[in-house]
Amino acid sequence: MPAPHVPWPRFDRLAYLLLLDDQRRLLLCGGCCGRWTVPQVRVDVGADFRDAAAKFLLEQLNERNPRFGSVYGMRESTQEESWEFDRATTSRALIFHVSDEQGDRFENNSPSHTRWGVGDLRRRRREITPEGLVLLVTGYVEGWIPDGPISLP
Repeated sequence: MPAPHVPWPRFDRLAYLLLLDDQRRLLLCGGCCGRWTVPQVRVDVGADFRDAAAKFLLEQLNERNPRFGSVYGMRESTQEESWEFDRATTSRALIFHVSDEQGDRFENNSPSHTRWGVGDLRRRRREITPEGLVLLVTGYVEGWIPDGPISLP
């Protein structure tokens, strides 16, 4: 049986944007199906994850000089793990610092956008996808996660 059709472009590279405001609250989107997530950017094959994320921030928040966090999450699936695509997927969770004003603008774009601090993130961690983002954010905010790449489940 042939592999299922996946329309072009193949959406197998994602950047998850962990946008932390001045008060260290994480911007979240959604709430549909009882789940929350962070903004996501599709990354073209061969494109740099940070460049794609920076372009999104410029378009959405007029942020010309994004401040990246020193930690980022990585996830690389194998073809066998991916039920959604016919090949391996790659994602990065990148931390960006935004001002409270930028967070206000983003949150006001939709009634389904919100910001949660570390306490809310811990309490409601099972409502946030993908898995592993809450641990990455809380470790970064509290300073117990080392700089560099962190593997995500």
